Amino acid sequence: MKKSTHYKDYFLAHRLVTNELVEKIGNNHYNYKPTDTSMSAKELVVHMLTSFYQFVSAAAKRTPTPLHDENADINLTELAKLYTEESVKIIESLAEEDLDEIIDLTAVLGLKLPAEKIINLAIDHEINHKGNLFVYVRGMGHTDLPMFIRK
Repeated sequence: MKKSTHYKDYFLAHRLVTNELVEKIGNNHYNYKPTDTSMSAKELVVHMLTSFYQFVSAAAKRTPTPLHDENADINLTELAKLYTEESVKIIESLAEEDLDEIIDLTAVLGLKLPAEKIINLAIDHEINHKGNLFVYVRGMGHTDLPMFIRK
């Protein structure tokens, strides 16, 4: 199996669960915060989607182009589908040798990392915030929740 296929499958095993959680967030809960210092549900979801897309774009040596207008009314479910599709396209575009290339992220993270390590970092970031998202969705009253990962 190609490494890029592995990363795509592993990403989707988590992102599909993220997207399922996002579908449970009605627009009446976009401003929901479990605590005063938390991001709103909308902010958390947008952060998760855009961060992964930005990380994977960097791994592919691409400048990420905005996929949505931050000031426009958005539907989080549609946005999640869009960012998932675009992120998958980027991962699928990576050749084996691309994953070994060192990417300079010193301006953002203070590190230079192989592209595949950036993808790992992006997936770890997604997993971390997906845990937060479970708490948000439970706080909104949802009890029928997906498993943590989909295989």
